[in-house]
Amino acid sequence: MNRSKNTLPAVSIGMPVYNGERFIREALDSLLAQTFTDFELIISDNGSTDETKAICREYAEKDARIRYIRQSENRGAIANFQCVLEQAAGEYFMWAAYDDLWAPDFLMDATALLADKSIDFVFPTFELRSIRWSLAKKISPEIFRFIESPDRKERILHFMALHYMSHSANIVYSLFRSDFLKTAWRIQDVGNDGALGLVVLSLGRGAMSNSLFSKRYQTVWPGMLPPIVSIAKGWLRGVNIIMKAQKAIETAKLRVLTLFPEFKTEIDYIYGRYHPHTYDRYYRICSIQKLFG
Repeated sequence: MNRSKNTLPAVSIGMPVYNGERFIREALDSLLAQTFTDFELIISDNGSTDETKAICREYAEKDARIRYIRQSENRGAIANFQCVLEQAAGEYFMWAAYDDLWAPDFLMDATALLADKSIDFVFPTFELRSIRWSLAKKISPEIFRFIESPDRKERILHFMALHYMSHSANIVYSLFRSDFLKTAWRIQDVGNDGALGLVVLSLGRGAMSNSLFSKRYQTVWPGMLPPIVSIAKGWLRGVNIIMKAQKAIETAKLRVLTLFPEFKTEIDYIYGRYHPHTYDRYYRICSIQKLFG
């Protein structure tokens, strides 16, 4: 698409990357194939030491929508995610990982849904995909329908009650109203993507897109192996790994309590029943209705 230099894009796509030479071409091709073309693509290279720089410059020379930023040193992932968000000029914004893929109609569908001013973000239907073994698992979008609820408490508690194997943290790869996401970032950064998802849902409503997003992993995605395998690996490596997992859960709970002290009773209930290796229909607890009793 040809756009005047004085005209702002409708959508800004931010791609933080570090040493992404193996997969970034596929991700860039996927984004440039979008049927909705009024976007800018901001790439922030976190001081890559491989061929990422050459590949990005090659693509930027071919497509004026691409803006390549080279960091002088690796500033860490959080700073790199923040950089592309701060650089965004579009009304809407999305983060794009350098190894993921998007259906060609995602931006078209998402921007159409955002025409409804009561919607602040659009969450794509997504699958988990192993690059090495060409295996994929589609996550049912129905378990995320609560994001469309006008009830703030319902949105927060349903999201909190989802088991980690629902991969609910992929909500950060939605298409957002830019100002809305910047407000959420001031409360919680992407260093805790689950907490950022909760903040997003506390601030506004979402909509589900039927367009498919592929969250890709080089080998296995978290939860791909049967729970018994994960448990066995934990014991073989010693109880240290189990203690670290428990510590991570406790840290997450403390952050959530800080963000939402008004839901302390519900948070205690959810985290008191959380078991990382067992789950029922993606939920951490057996009966989510108890949260609303």
